[in-house]
Amino acid sequence: MKMRISFLLAALLIAAWGHAQEGMWIPSKLDDVIGDMKAKGLKLEATDLYSAQGSSLKDAIVWFDMGCTGEFVSNQGLLFTNHHCGFDYIQSHSTVENDYLTHGYWAKSLNEEKPCPGLTISMVESIVDVSNEINAKLKGSLPEERAAKLAALKMEYAKLANLPEGKSWAVEGRGAFGKEWQTADGAYASFIREYNYGTQFYRIVLKTYRDVRWVGAPPSDIGKFGGDTDNWVWPRHTGDFSVFRVYADKNNEPADYNAGNQPYQPKQFLTINAKGVNEGDYTMVYGFPGRTEHFLPSPAVEFMVNDQLPLRIGFRDVAMRVLKDRMESSDKIRIQYAAKQSSVANAYIKWKGQLLGLKKFDVVNMKKEQEGDLAKRTNIQPVKDVDSLYREYGAYILATSAYSEFMGIGPELFRFSMRAKEWSEMAKKDTWTKGLAEEKWSEVAAFYKDFDPMTERDMFFEMAPLLVSKVSGRLEGQALRDALVEAEDDWGGVLYNLYEESVFMSEEKFKAAFMKGDFKTILNDPVYKMAIALDEQHATIVAPKYKVFSQELEKALQAWVNIQTAQKTSASKWCDANSTLRVTYGKVGGSHPKDGVTYDFKTTSDGILQKNASGNPDFYIHPQLDSLYRNHIFGSYASNGTLPVCYTGSNHTTGGNSGSPALNDKGELVGINFDRSWESTMSDVYFNPAICRNIMVDIRYVLWVIDVYANADRLLDEMKIVK
Repeated sequence: MKMRISFLLAALLIAAWGHAQEGMWIPSKLDDVIGDMKAKGLKLEATDLYSAQGSSLKDAIVWFDMGCTGEFVSNQGLLFTNHHCGFDYIQSHSTVENDYLTHGYWAKSLNEEKPCPGLTISMVESIVDVSNEINAKLKGSLPEERAAKLAALKMEYAKLANLPEGKSWAVEGRGAFGKEWQTADGAYASFIREYNYGTQFYRIVLKTYRDVRWVGAPPSDIGKFGGDTDNWVWPRHTGDFSVFRVYADKNNEPADYNAGNQPYQPKQFLTINAKGVNEGDYTMVYGFPGRTEHFLPSPAVEFMVNDQLPLRIGFRDVAMRVLKDRMESSDKIRIQYAAKQSSVANAYIKWKGQLLGLKKFDVVNMKKEQEGDLAKRTNIQPVKDVDSLYREYGAYILATSAYSEFMGIGPELFRFSMRAKEWSEMAKKDTWTKGLAEEKWSEVAAFYKDFDPMTERDMFFEMAPLLVSKVSGRLEGQALRDALVEAEDDWGGVLYNLYEESVFMSEEKFKAAFMKGDFKTILNDPVYKMAIALDEQHATIVAPKYKVFSQELEKALQAWVNIQTAQKTSASKWCDANSTLRVTYGKVGGSHPKDGVTYDFKTTSDGILQKNASGNPDFYIHPQLDSLYRNHIFGSYASNGTLPVCYTGSNHTTGGNSGSPALNDKGELVGINFDRSWESTMSDVYFNPAICRNIMVDIRYVLWVIDVYANADRLLDEMKIVK
């Protein structure tokens, strides 16, 4: 009886927390929750957070590299994001001679800020709900008509967006979310983004800047302190931040990189509050969360837990072992594969934590119970439809996941070599000139800069057998099976036959063939032929079935969302994350994730020294840093004799929120979001307010690194800091 009472009290406590903390709210619809936000401590109005007419906090938030978030912290376009968000660009500028990954870098002047080709930042100009208009025009459409009609409506309503005087929608282009209207200079884009599986529609206008430069980043023993050991873990002591700057033309408008461009002047930038945070303080995260799936019914979650996550984790486990061994063999290879290893590890550790959490909290049965309760009031046929779809197409879903893992994180030459088809088509049309070859070679050279032949061999040798063993030959990998038969069941023989004479394995050999347009040699290469064979099997056998599954699943989930909306379930109060701008809010606080374990809400430099003493190389700190910590050289950023490093809150975040500003009740910057605790990784599917916590680097630690450690005073002079 006591156990039953305790369980009920815990459930009530979770429900009480969950009402306020769960959810990622569309900024233009904050009137729906602004009352609760104020009740929790917010001292701002909804229009202070989002306004399409005047400036607001949204104008200080940017979509960084179409995958993370960043925030302006000065009127000169200075930008904070995470170290791991800027990692690709830090790595691209690093060499064995200038190892910025290990030692960090701080530009001493504007002239020393490093260009980052391909890096963009986008700002939201407006978000408008057009659900009623589009749904009204879709009403009565036959299933076979809906897709084409919706595509036309999306472009029709996208073009209705307002632009500044003198601008007009000129071309239909393709952006991150599909077709969109763009201005002739590419600065503005308007598109309709679908929410909740196409039950709601919002028109979003983005403004994109293309000249973004790297200003600085701490060394790895700050920016990546804890490495894979601490990834997705609390307590955390990582100074996960980096600094960039956006540049514009003389009119403050987007422009391609030009040495004459000037620092961009944002409509609004964030005030930094260096007074610190306390447990129970209001906290808010503003950013671009990637994807949540909280509407998924029990059959989908069950397939995820029992089949899909274990499969993907298995592939990542093998890739992680190969990368670890090779990266430890030389500094050159460590730098070459640092960004790839970071990407592989991030999903790997997250999926392991997600699987653990979904099992621990028995989310499948919890959802079944919720569905059972709903079935007493209404028809839940969509859940049965989803169950049937997973039973019918399960093998194709797993085959798609396996192919994605093998081609996405496995042997790099398979993915790279397929680009030869595009180049050979140019050569057939007699357009393969010396100038074009030199232009395209710059892209190829970037690939070979971070390519190591032995790592390629090891990755193939470990991952090819996994693909063959995990997926039926009738679905994926038949060309590998044929090669194995030819090599008399010896994977070493397959490896030799593929790679020994491959022109792709040598940058010099490939360049010689490439520059003179010898695509006969390139297209007859065994690596290219294997890549094409694998891709064609996937494209002809698996992809069509997976497309049908995806289309039918979306229909079932649309119906499921509509049922929950009509029944006013708690799930229907907010829209799943889809890489668009959102606000989430909660409280600064620790957690009690399991029996006998209680987490404090904050960490300090004392914990860095304690972890360093363990001898784990992920906790290495170089002597200068060690001396600063031990001698308490903390400047004005100390608290109770030590240096604040990180803290946790009950904000509902996910991938894409990396780099998002953590804001206090006045909208001031008090931290930078960078992770979740391991127990929280399940929150993409199930948010448990009692234990789900986001992790933020304390802004005082960021300022200490810039000020005391790096002596980059010129950056502090730009910022508005409240102490």
